[in-house]
Amino acid sequence: MWLQATKFSYLGLFFGVAIVIGYFIGHWLDRRFHTDPWIGMVGLLVGVAAGFRELYRVARQYQREQERDEK
Repeated sequence: MWLQATKFSYLGLFFGVAIVIGYFIGHWLDRRFHTDPWIGMVGLLVGVAAGFRELYRVARQYQREQERDEK
């Protein structure tokens, strides 16, 4: 059980880091191109999408492992 928990423990951190990185890159581009706050919002949404993509990838991998263990 603990081994399974360690496989998923990074997801919360990944979500937070992806969102922060996406926002700060977008914010930096906003300052560079004077488009405040639009690219920052897009960067935030890209970070959220990256987090959900990783969650989906991990969930599919876990599902495949469970199906393989049932056989």
